[in-house]
Amino acid sequence: MQPFSSLEERLERQEMIRMMRETPPEMIEAHGQMLTLEAFHRIAQTVPAYAQALRDANVDPRSVDSIEAFVAKAPLLDKHNTFGAHPISALCVDGNLEGVRSLLTSSGHSGVFSFGVNTRDNLLRSARSIDTGLQYLFNVDERSTLLINCLPMGVKVHTNAAVLAETSVRDDMVYAVVKKFAAEFEQIIMLGEGSFIKKIVEDGARLHGIDWPKLKVHMVTGEEGIAENYRTYLAELLGIDDIDNPADKLIGSSMGVAELDLNIFHETREAIRIRRLAHKNPTLRKALFGEQVNFCPMFFARYPNRCYVETIDAGGGHEELVISMLSPEMKLPLLRYKAGDFGRLFSYEQVVNTLAAHDIDITPDLKLPFLAAYGRGKALAHNGGQIFPEAVKEALYFNHDIAESITGNFRLWHDSGVARLDIQLRQQYKSAPAAEDRLMSALKEYSGTLPDRIVFHPYETFPYNMSVDWERKFAYL
Repeated sequence: MQPFSSLEERLERQEMIRMMRETPPEMIEAHGQMLTLEAFHRIAQTVPAYAQALRDANVDPRSVDSIEAFVAKAPLLDKHNTFGAHPISALCVDGNLEGVRSLLTSSGHSGVFSFGVNTRDNLLRSARSIDTGLQYLFNVDERSTLLINCLPMGVKVHTNAAVLAETSVRDDMVYAVVKKFAAEFEQIIMLGEGSFIKKIVEDGARLHGIDWPKLKVHMVTGEEGIAENYRTYLAELLGIDDIDNPADKLIGSSMGVAELDLNIFHETREAIRIRRLAHKNPTLRKALFGEQVNFCPMFFARYPNRCYVETIDAGGGHEELVISMLSPEMKLPLLRYKAGDFGRLFSYEQVVNTLAAHDIDITPDLKLPFLAAYGRGKALAHNGGQIFPEAVKEALYFNHDIAESITGNFRLWHDSGVARLDIQLRQQYKSAPAAEDRLMSALKEYSGTLPDRIVFHPYETFPYNMSVDWERKFAYL
């Protein structure tokens, strides 16, 4: 097949990647700070709700003349004081919806809906950004590529570099597309939520005769973070021999926020290698992610030219991510926006120096800073400690036969003071031998606090969220 993108688009991507490889990391960060100040003054002049927020906070925009002043003075935004407090038009540039071509709702998981509002120019910018990432990770300009978007209804992937199939969470559509079109492309990239991708790979092989190891297929998960043991489990099913050094097939992850962008941060091959090393090496894990961390947070590259990221104290030793989107093409721009995720920031040099201090010879190709995303910090309190869903995810995929038997859905809860972990089995599957004891043993690796009881439920009698249709995020607590 001929390349899908124009020569101009391909050259633009190549130049962007070259710049991220060759520009000193401190210059990349300084350029991002300059763009942040430009975005602040532009938005203060053009977005009615933001101008009002500055007046309410007694902030004179002219006094914000440095990144330090921006962090000190610009108000913090969240779903409640933006989408919950203003008409949608007041949040938009020029106070109207002129030029808007698409809307994206958040999951509503928090109880408040927020919205992404996109113009044609913003959609083109999003496509340029996504395609640059696709070229860097998958060489889509050199390989004919089918991208299958399995994310829930309404979550669009904008690309000019690949052929796009949008199946939503219809597994039968995914199987039909793979069977009919895999032979026509040099590679497939499948994008979806982790548990749905698990179902697709397992049932695709067992029920639909798809030989995944023979296909050049990459998996990119979104919606929520994945466990490293999940990545190991999925790699076995896909026939990836060395997932610790992902040179060929890739199982990666990205992070987006509906009201900000689909893909704000994403893993690189080096980021995956670093996280997997930290997963196995407690000394490196604690050096990167904190002394009390028993499981690895997601570890992403971030782009200072696209968004400025900071953290604020969220209490309990946690830092909350605060994100400012910088593109002048955004119709609904948000600055210093709290999306509810906990995290930690790293400069490029911090990561390189930490690796060197542990005699690890990895030098990330792109001179970008990094970010650790810990999730939302929610856990089941028990016996003076906490049981995090992220720790449970690691334990569930520790043993292949237990991982094979489950859907990925579970619930942590208190039953008359007894901390329980209820787990849903796949249809027509029984729990693995001694599964409760083995899972409890695995959980000790990732959690300082353990549940009192673990129960595996048949698929049909699992008592929580049986209305789940893959469109909604599952409530683990």
